[in-house]
Amino acid sequence: MLFVARSQIGFIGERLISRMLISAVCICLWGSQAIAATNPQEVVKTGTDQVLKILKQDPQNTRVRREQIQDVVDGYFDFESIARLAVGPQWKSLGPEKQQEFTHDFSKLLFNTYIEKYIENIQKHAKEEITYNHRSIYQDYVVVTAIAGDHGGPVSLDYYLHLKDGNWKVYDVAVEGMSLVANYRSQFHSILANSSFDDLSMMLRQKIAKMCGSNRC
Repeated sequence: MLFVARSQIGFIGERLISRMLISAVCICLWGSQAIAATNPQEVVKTGTDQVLKILKQDPQNTRVRREQIQDVVDGYFDFESIARLAVGPQWKSLGPEKQQEFTHDFSKLLFNTYIEKYIENIQKHAKEEITYNHRSIYQDYVVVTAIAGDHGGPVSLDYYLHLKDGNWKVYDVAVEGMSLVANYRSQFHSILANSSFDDLSMMLRQKIAKMCGSNRC
């Protein structure tokens, strides 16, 4: 069953998940001023100037450029919450060391799987108009909705943010109502139903190793 499960990571809903990460990473790269924003909508609205600046400074896909982008992403995404929500109830039974290791591996998988597609997307659609609104879920949790133009018509993007240590951080993103976290939770649930958590962790590390074999990491 482990062999079958291994092939599931990154396969179920891959195109949909890709669109989610492409859109979600935009938040992370929209300027250092967003860190201090008290309005979560402003975090999303700050703009793509900083992204374009990075790309202009280093137009080639270099390791330095990837590290610059990764540093900013790490400051805006709450990868621990994303990993916890994706794993589900079993997360509570894991020790702090395993939680930390899995969060690190999962964030690395997400970044290296979708960053190139994100860069292509932002260069292609940088001049398109995006409209925003937001609503509170409950205290310190909000959803910011962005309506972006697309070749097939407008696309609705929901960014889920919560206030953590004084900063608004992204813990999920949904395209047309389809959640990134829910997609990965479905994959992980299927794998964990037949394999152990250590098996799941090993699959992530193997996939990362395969990607990094091309010197992209």
